[in-house]
Amino acid sequence: MRCIFTLILIVALLPLGLAQPRVGLEAGLTRLVFSLPGQARFSLSRTGYEITIRFQGTPPRSLRALLNTPQVVGYRATPSPGGSVYVVTLKPGTSHRALELADPRRLVLEVRSNTQPRPSTSAPTPVVVLDPGHGGIDPGAIGLVREEEVVLDVALRTKRLLETRGIRVLLTRSTDQHLSTNKATDLGLRAAMADSKRTLFISIHANASKRAAQGIEVYYFGETIDQRLLSKAILENGGGSLGQRLTQEARSVAQRLMRDLLAQANLKFSEQLALKTLQAMVRETGAVSRGVQTAPFYVIRNARIPAILVEIGFVNHPSEGKKLATSAYRAQLARGLAEGVMAFLNNGNAQR
Repeated sequence: MRCIFTLILIVALLPLGLAQPRVGLEAGLTRLVFSLPGQARFSLSRTGYEITIRFQGTPPRSLRALLNTPQVVGYRATPSPGGSVYVVTLKPGTSHRALELADPRRLVLEVRSNTQPRPSTSAPTPVVVLDPGHGGIDPGAIGLVREEEVVLDVALRTKRLLETRGIRVLLTRSTDQHLSTNKATDLGLRAAMADSKRTLFISIHANASKRAAQGIEVYYFGETIDQRLLSKAILENGGGSLGQRLTQEARSVAQRLMRDLLAQANLKFSEQLALKTLQAMVRETGAVSRGVQTAPFYVIRNARIPAILVEIGFVNHPSEGKKLATSAYRAQLARGLAEGVMAFLNNGNAQR
C-alpha cells in the first residue's frame, strides 16, 4: 500500500553544529543536508530500510522527526560516545547516495524513488477488511442480543454499502463460525488479513457492562494505563489467563512500535480513521459518543495498514440493547461505518 502523506517539515536548527537536517524535495527525490563541524567524522551504512549515520566530533543529539515524504518516513538521533547516531528510515522502492560537500562543510543524503509512478487514468480499487468479532464457539457478549450475531449482520450490511461505492470488501467470517477453536489462533488469523495488500481493517464488536452504559467507542492500537480499557482488552483478547497473556503480548508490541517511525505513521492514520468512523456513526445513529481511545487489542497489534476496533453499542443496556436487535438500527450503524470509511478514503489518507 502506498499512502499519500502530508509533509511535516521541522526546520528549526540548533545553534551548535550538527542538529536537525535541512530537508528538500524534488520530483522523485528527498534530500537531507547535515551541517558538519570542521573536524567531524562520519560513517554510513544501510540495513533494509534504515540508513545509519555515525557522527564523531559532534555535539550529542536526541531527536525524532516524522517526515513522510514519498521517499523518507523520518529519522531519529541518539547520543553516542563522542557524537550522535542518526537513523533515517526509508520507504520501500528507494535508493540513496551520500555526498560530502565543502564551504560550508556538510553531508548530503539523497534518497530517490527507483521508479517514477506512471500516470493512471483510474485509481486502484481500495480493499477494506471487515472483521465481525467472535462467532462459532465464541458468542461474545450476551444481553438483549448476542454480540456474534449483531456484529455479523452489521458487517454484511456495511459490505453491501461499500461495494455500491466501488470498494472491494473482504470479511474474516461471513457466517456464524470461528476461524479456529484456539482463540489465539483465531485472533491471529483475523489479524493476518491486515496486511499491506489491503487498504484498511475494521474489527466490529459490541459491548456489555455491569453498570448502565451505552454508546459507540472506537479504538486504535496502543498502550493504556486505564484499568477499564485494559480489562476490556483482556476480555476481547480471549478472557481469563489467555486474555491476560495475549494482552501482555500486545502491550509489548505497543511499546516496541513507539520506537518505529513507520509504525507511528500508520498509527496516525489509524487514529484519523477512528475519528472519522466515530463521527459518522454518531451522526447516523444519534448514539452517545464514548470517544476514540487506544488499547492493546491483539487483533490489530501487527496491522500494516490503518486498523481500528469499533464497539457499536451495549448489548445489555435496556434501550440500546433493544435497538441493536432491530433491523432499522443495524442499518443506521452500517451506514455510519460505510460513511466513515468513505470519508477517510476520500480525504486522501489511504491509496493502493
